Order: sequence, then structure tokens, then C-alpha cells
Amino acid sequence: MTNPANLSHDDKPDAPVHAGLQPFVYGSLAVLVIAALAAMPHFASPYMVTFVFTVLIAYTLAQSWDWVAGEMGYINLGHYCFYGVGAYAFSLALASHTTPVLALIWAVLFTAAVAVVLAFPLFRLRGDYFAFATLALLPLAEILAYNLSSITHGADGVMLPAHNVRDLTFVLAVVLSALAFLASVLLDRSRFVYTLRGIRNDELVLETMGGRIQSAKTRILVLSSGFAALAGALQAWQLSYIDPPTVFGLDVALIPIAMALLGGSGLLWGPLVGVLVLAIIQQWLLINVTMFNATVYGAIILFIGRYMPGGILRAGWARALGAAYRRRTGGTATRGVAPDGPDEVHGAAVAITSLPLVPQAADRQAVVLDCQKVTKAFGGNIAVDALDLRVHQGEIVGLIGGNGSGKTTLFNCISKVFEPTSGGIVLFGEDIRSLRRDQIARIGVGRTYQIPRPFGDLTVDENVAIPLMYQDPRLRPSAALAQARAFLDYAGLSARIGSLAEGLSLQEKKALELARALACRPRLLLVDEVASGLTPAEVARFTRHIRDMRDELGMTVIWIEHIFSALAQVVDRVVVLDHGRLIADGPLAEIVRDERVINAYLGSAHAEDGHAGA
Repeated sequence: MTNPANLSHDDKPDAPVHAGLQPFVYGSLAVLVIAALAAMPHFASPYMVTFVFTVLIAYTLAQSWDWVAGEMGYINLGHYCFYGVGAYAFSLALASHTTPVLALIWAVLFTAAVAVVLAFPLFRLRGDYFAFATLALLPLAEILAYNLSSITHGADGVMLPAHNVRDLTFVLAVVLSALAFLASVLLDRSRFVYTLRGIRNDELVLETMGGRIQSAKTRILVLSSGFAALAGALQAWQLSYIDPPTVFGLDVALIPIAMALLGGSGLLWGPLVGVLVLAIIQQWLLINVTMFNATVYGAIILFIGRYMPGGILRAGWARALGAAYRRRTGGTATRGVAPDGPDEVHGAAVAITSLPLVPQAADRQAVVLDCQKVTKAFGGNIAVDALDLRVHQGEIVGLIGGNGSGKTTLFNCISKVFEPTSGGIVLFGEDIRSLRRDQIARIGVGRTYQIPRPFGDLTVDENVAIPLMYQDPRLRPSAALAQARAFLDYAGLSARIGSLAEGLSLQEKKALELARALACRPRLLLVDEVASGLTPAEVARFTRHIRDMRDELGMTVIWIEHIFSALAQVVDRVVVLDHGRLIADGPLAEIVRDERVINAYLGSAHAEDGHAGA
């Protein structure tokens, strides 16, 4: 029987027969549209050609902006700065009698270099701080353009050689906008886009699964800046003149951003829809409401923000039309809509040996983790205090202690979320001081979080597919999504495949945490209170999972847990922390009788009960 986990989305047996024709149909339609647009200068009026050219440039700017903002979640209000830099780089090169082709290449390369330089300081900021920092780029660039007059000609601007290039620049704008759309399609189907979407959701979690954050941010900013630079170069070439306010002015800089937001940021067709709608509205206002066009324009944006905050394509009626079209054409269900079924986590009938995981050789003498006098202080608060801990391969170690005893802080030090203040940590014989978080994941450390941290706006299977792709660089997204199903079946989430993670219950999110951690293919698994809040049946199933990880795969597990009955079923020994210090280490039966543990954690009531909780 064929294993469903080995089927890609394109190999599903129930796929409609005509599905294979869709790429050909869409491709042919795209070629016809591009050819019709390119021929416009030969049959359309000069006004219409100019209008469409402006729309094409605006679409390129809106689409390239959306790669950073919509996919990665970084609102770059200074995106128009790259447009201006590209315009100046091209114009100055062309005015110096460089050929147009070389001038265009120079504009892209110079702007990309600027983007690389800006990436380091800018991406140290997040959220509103990043947005305001990028907004400051525009007035800064305008001031520099005015004052570097020996290069930019200051307020006089740059006059290009007088040539009739209207038709040529129009065709190039058609090609550029087509390339921007094609780049968006390819990006949407790539492995790289999942890194961007992981950054958008939770950068730290993505890093602890193996994602490279800074390089991904820089790469997408460079790609975005390159398209913006070409847009600026083409518009400057057509206008034959630029000055600082023209290419860096705030009055026009935010319009492409508004267009992308209007259509639906983060959606393939969102920027295109937003550009078309807003451009038509702009033209109507200029002709019919000349005195109050800015007021009406602003009122429309406010209306959209109030009643359709996700953009036109995320409105209820647009979703309904999209779902109806997919049903009619035999397409898949709307992304993020859960299939019918109960909300509770179902029992997992899948054996752990069926997962695409490689069993580890059982060498109980091999040291997996060696913590040497590890200390982590936050100011005057010492969360972990000179801790020595050694864990061998195949062990299941229970880690207990009161709130604030340093358990999760220790996990954070092991996974490089925190750098220890002093001491050392050796993983699989390698000192981790020089390793990044993503490298810790790649050498074989997986972890869950006490408070589940799924990528909420991604589907359940996408959450699990991301670490699978990091562990196998050759794995395509379709194959990773297929493999993810096996992990979700094992975690009891088969009924939730295709659902957005933010819609899961707490128990389901904990199950997803476990599935995602296993997808990291760990040799050492750090489990942080996954069983808390579960029903007795769910706790029993989870403890079976932990036992199977050790017995069937040779995996090493450190498990933070307060449910003693669960620990008693699987742990080889228990480590107890109190105020960051290790106060006991041994079999559970001995630990619960240790006076230090009773006084610091268990309390006298537990002792009087005869240690029944053990």
C-alpha cells in the first residue's frame, strides 16, 4: 500500500484530471496579457500609455515592498528610498554617456549594495522601531541629494539626454512588472518563503529550529531593493529629469505601500488588485474632484482600514468567491480552514518507527550534554548558579523545581536563546560557545516551549514542514508537507492538517509543539511541560511517546514536568533545581525522600502522604 506521507500535493490520487492543464492555461493567458500590454504604444492614446506605465511602475514598487512587509512582516516605510537611489544611480551613469544597459545594471548593483549596508543596523530593530527607522531614510536621502551637489547636482536635479524613449521604457516596464509577478510566484513556491513567514511569526523559535535569520532578511531586502531600483531607473529615463523631491518625496513614497495594503498584503494577487483599484480611483479623483481629491482619497483609505483591515482580497465576500471557485474547479480547500471533525486531539495510532527518523546507536556511555559550572544572571538575579549536569545518550531525565528555579533558563542556555554568563556547555562533544542558535538545532537539539509558540498564521502541516526543510536542504516544500503528515498523525493531529495553528486548542498546540520538535530530527530533545493541562489519557499517551523516543530511536530526553505520576513512568533519574542551584540528582524514588527536595519543592504535605505522588 502506498504511504500517504510519500505523496506530494501534485501526486494525490483524487487530483482533478484538468489540474495539469492549469499551468499551461495560466501561462498562455499571461503571455497574451504581456504581449497586449507591450503593444499598447502602437494603438493606445499617449494619455493611456502614460497612465498604464505609471500603474506598472507602482505595481513593481508595491509587489517588491510586499516581499519584505507581507511575507516577512517588516513594515519598510522607506522602500521608496531604493526607488530614488536607483533613479539617481541610473541617471548619473546615463548622463556620463554610459550605455543604458550598463546604467541599468549599475543602478541595481549600487542600490543592492546600499541595501546590504542598511540591513545590518535596520534589522537590529523590530516592529514600530523598524518602521520609523526606515521612514527616516526618505528625508535623509533627500537631504543628501540636495547637499551632495558635486555628485547629484543638488536642487538643479539631473537632466538626461533628450531622446524619445517612451515606447522603449514602456515595454521595459511591462517586462519588469511581469518579472516582479513571476518572482512572487516562484517565491511563494520556494523553501525560502517559509523562512520569511517564520520570521514574520516568531524569529526566536525559527532560529531554534535551524533557520538563518539575518542572512534571510538581507537577501529579501536586496531582492526588493533591486526591483525598486529598476522601477526608479525606468521612470527617470522616461521623464528625462529627476530632482530630490521627485524621487524621495513623502507625498508619493507611501502610495505604493497603501496600494499593497489595500489589495491584501502577503497575498499573491493583493498588490496587483490594490494598484489597479487605487490607480483608477486616483485618476477619477483628478478629473472629477479636483479640489478635494486628497480628502476623498484619504477617506477611502480610512474606510478600507476600518471595514477591510486585511485588504480587499481578505474581505468575507472575496474569500467566499475564492472558495466557490476552488470547489467548482476541483481545487483544494481554502488555506487555513479546518476540515470537519472534533476539536479534541485524537489518539495516535501511528508507530514512532514509521516517522522519517533515523534510530541512534544506543551507547549509554556517550555524553550528550555536559554543563560545566553554567551560570546565567540577569542583573543581580542569578537564574542558574554554577550548575554541573551530565546527561548520557538514551537517558530520560526529569527536571523539576519550583517556579523561578531556573529550569527553562537552563533550556534557553542549552539552545542558545541565552548566552551563559559564565561556565561552559558541551553538546555531543562540541563546545557551543561559537555556535549560533540555528547551528545548535542542526547538530541535533530540538525543543518545545512551556507556553506553546506555533506559527499562528501558518497551517499545522507548514509548522512541521519548516524544520524538516532545514534538516534536509534537498527537501522541496511539497515533499516536506507530505512528510509532515506522518508527524502530525503521530501527534494525534491528523484531523487538523490544513488548519491555521492559531485556531488550535491549548492541547492541540502542545501536540503541535511535540510534532515540530520531532521534525527537527533531534538527538537531544528538550521538553518543557508539554503534559501540563492535558487529560489523564493525553498524559498517558504523551509518556508513551517519550518512552518510544528512547526505546525505539535511542533519543535523549530532558523533560521539565510537575506531574510526578507521568515522570515516574519513564524517567531514569530526576534533577532538582532550587534558585538556580542543583540540589538533588538521582532516581525518582530517592528524590522524593530527600529532605532538601521536600523542604524546597515538595513540601511537608507530600512527605506525610508517604510520597504517593511518586
